[in-house]
Amino acid sequence: MGRKATVNLNLPTGMRARKRKTRNGIVTWYYFDTGGKPRKEIPLGNDYVKACQKWSELSLQKLDKAHQVTFVQALQRYILEVIPTKKSKTQRENHYQAKNLNLFFGGNTPVLLEDIDAGHIREYFKWRHEAPVAANREIALFNHIWTYCRPAYWGYTSKESPSKDIKRNKEQPRAVYVEDYIYSTLYKYGCQDLRDAMEIAMMLGQRPCDTAKIHTDHIQKGVLTIKQNKTSNPLRFVVTKRLQDIITRRAPHGGFLFLNNRKRKMTTENLRDRFNIARSLAIQNHPEHAEELAQIQFRDLRAKSATDKSLASSEEEASKLLGHASVNMTKKVYIRRTRPLMPFEHSDGEIAE
Repeated sequence: MGRKATVNLNLPTGMRARKRKTRNGIVTWYYFDTGGKPRKEIPLGNDYVKACQKWSELSLQKLDKAHQVTFVQALQRYILEVIPTKKSKTQRENHYQAKNLNLFFGGNTPVLLEDIDAGHIREYFKWRHEAPVAANREIALFNHIWTYCRPAYWGYTSKESPSKDIKRNKEQPRAVYVEDYIYSTLYKYGCQDLRDAMEIAMMLGQRPCDTAKIHTDHIQKGVLTIKQNKTSNPLRFVVTKRLQDIITRRAPHGGFLFLNNRKRKMTTENLRDRFNIARSLAIQNHPEHAEELAQIQFRDLRAKSATDKSLASSEEEASKLLGHASVNMTKKVYIRRTRPLMPFEHSDGEIAE
């Protein structure tokens, strides 16, 4: 076994990086290590993305000759070719999930695709028993990778996914509801950035990432259009007086409504940091509500908006506000309170004593 790499850890297995001096300075060139002795390296160029593509093609040729493909090798190809085509948040989640899949199916004795069966999937769920929801997501990624391994794509295997008939862990939708007095408490200790973001999140019912990216260019003829990051679904909102007041105050000369300390567009992390500060202050000053406050996250305002809208209007209107294609999704995940029921009371004397 060779020495463990300490540099260029971002490179896939078998790719080497060499720095070369040129007239324009130092340039990094990439090579495909074919293995064996004497060592033979195939040049891949100095463009990292194109080098990765060539590496993938050469790796596939090498695998075709050996007819022995491990899951880890398929995973590496998926990371290089498929994950970059996804949304940035999904990419981050997939990379985290891939680490656990690599750890379980890799190690000193990587498992061949043809050897993976339902038993491996059951063992995976046992191995990840402390994180049942994350395990579900990781096996979902495993399935997607397996789809690419089938004949329609890479042709590594003709077997169906071993997880096909395996029961997933039960999941419970988040049930936290931000009561009005909790909302008021958080609002009280929030900075102006957070207060305005909370108000807009309540009015529009959008995800934190969609709230943070609002720009005055999105407003035309009194209508604000938000293209949701997750679904690319465009939603159109009438700019009411209260909403216009916030927009005018935050961006009097146009631009993004929410800026960070460097005057750049605020990220969801910036928004979350401001929310965490307000929540900590609220807990310090209101220990009687500490347990409730500790559970609240900024994303829960989307559920509060949907819930309050359904109570004031209807579940269908709440679903439209959130941009859902089906009201069932809104009811299952976001509406966390129902209208109170009127108790049944007998008229006096209806029931004999």
